[in-house]
Amino acid sequence: MIKLSALALVAFALGAVTVSAAAAPEVTTIAGSGAAGIADGPAQQATFLFPAGVAVARDGSIYISDLAAQRIRVLTPAGNVRTVAGSGSIAPPGFAVPPGYRDGPALQAQFNGPEGLTVGPDGSLYIADSYNACIRKLQHGFVTTFFGKCGDRGVLDGTRAVARLNRPRDLAFDAAGNLYIADDGVGLRKLSKNGVLTTIRFKQYGDHSSHGVAIAGASDPIVLDATVDGVVAYYPSTGQDEMLGAGISSMPSMVAAVDRRQFLFTDLLSHNVRYFRTPAFPFVGQYSRIIAGQVSERGIDNAGFANGPRADARFYDPMGIAVAGNRAIIADGGNRRIREMLLPHSRVSETGFDAANNTDDRHYEVALVGASWSFWESLGDDSICAQIERTLNASHRFSKPVRCHTITMNGGSSLAMEDYIKNVFPYQRMDLVILDAEPELVGFPNNATPANAAFVSRFRLRMQHLLDVLRPLHTQLAAVWIYPAQLTSDAEWVIDKWPAGGFRTLPDYTADNADHQTSVRLEKTLRDMPILQYDMYYDMVDYQLSRGATMLYHPDDQHPNPRGNAFFGDHFARGLLAAGLGRK
Repeated sequence: MIKLSALALVAFALGAVTVSAAAAPEVTTIAGSGAAGIADGPAQQATFLFPAGVAVARDGSIYISDLAAQRIRVLTPAGNVRTVAGSGSIAPPGFAVPPGYRDGPALQAQFNGPEGLTVGPDGSLYIADSYNACIRKLQHGFVTTFFGKCGDRGVLDGTRAVARLNRPRDLAFDAAGNLYIADDGVGLRKLSKNGVLTTIRFKQYGDHSSHGVAIAGASDPIVLDATVDGVVAYYPSTGQDEMLGAGISSMPSMVAAVDRRQFLFTDLLSHNVRYFRTPAFPFVGQYSRIIAGQVSERGIDNAGFANGPRADARFYDPMGIAVAGNRAIIADGGNRRIREMLLPHSRVSETGFDAANNTDDRHYEVALVGASWSFWESLGDDSICAQIERTLNASHRFSKPVRCHTITMNGGSSLAMEDYIKNVFPYQRMDLVILDAEPELVGFPNNATPANAAFVSRFRLRMQHLLDVLRPLHTQLAAVWIYPAQLTSDAEWVIDKWPAGGFRTLPDYTADNADHQTSVRLEKTLRDMPILQYDMYYDMVDYQLSRGATMLYHPDDQHPNPRGNAFFGDHFARGLLAAGLGRK
């Protein structure tokens, strides 16, 4: 794991419209009063018993499966809730409608625990009638059985005549018209467009739990299967699968794809909504973070109800989730409400460039190339790069809006950086390139830091070589060294965390300490290079003292949290400005 406390940057300078600091994304209630009931009407006055699944139609209507009410409801674009399928009266003590099974006119149909919903290629609504062990279809005011024999559970694959489902909980169509089914107790299953059911046997996950399914991509789709142990990604084109997020303390309920690399899932264990990002070269790490809801280690302490900023929101047994543009729709089962969460704007991928972020002449283009710290647990506008962009724009020193791109290379090898520079930067014009020049990584790819003259010499050679690689790409050249806090002459290993949170300062190393000697040699050998020295230690201590030991790091390691991203990005940018960057 790369420690930010041992950080050095080298920046080479030449010379989306400016993104301002994003307002805190909010969670709101779009339907449901919170009372138990089956009343239709204006969205905020309507009542639910236990909303479990959601699906967004092409016209913006939101379909809702009310599991305990045995009904399918719809929230119209006009803001009204009405029942579109299902029937029956609430039985004492008033929290559920007795289940049943009946096809026919939609408002006379009966269900047994409907959960996942999806809108099919034909525009019809498909319903996972979970405890009836079948899939129902709502079309033109009628409910029919689409697949399975309702009331007859089984695990058989095959044609419609013989195949059986166990407990279908969620559904998703791919672009080719195949239907993927999260069949709990069996696993992920595929119903081909010609009506043949097969069970997909994962190589990386042996359990049979399957709570939710989503599909990302059209031409080469990824199928995401939410299990009790995490989310499994299945690649139909290759037949391969991988377990994502193993070891995360969560219990995914249902999942929704933002794109091929980002998705959301509701967490029944922690009563919140999580974001997950899969790796992409050269970034080789993956992570999950709580995107909305509370963060107590004991999940039940997070349960509750509150709207507002994502970090302040509370949920209780969140279930179904669907992404519609820049918002996520969430069935908040325990709160008997439908919630809407505005998604943060992920304007830059950590692989640097895509069709929406290619460089142009209208911006002052900045690239931040670094190891895992550079985009750790970031969603775009709360990244180090975003803060660098904001600080540089706020200086008003640039004739064009500043735009920052993050290129993350886990491990941060200088050889990988060099390869990226040679193969990408000739085709992506950059005005400023900020490189991670961490001594441990640039000097020795195996992260060793021998405290001797050979290390210092090799480090200088690698630094000089990176300068030589970048030099032909730019008309002006400046460099900045954000001095590594681990190798300072006053307090070498300065950052550590007490269990209560905050930093502690260890005693200074003695003059004969090996790391201290390495630090002195590095400082001397780099003096004749265009480098600005910056020791972060005292700024970090001042931050802690002024904010009551507020952490700048992730709770489990020394990667920065969003607060740390803002702190370090601002300080890096101010160091660049102090060195003269942007002056006319």
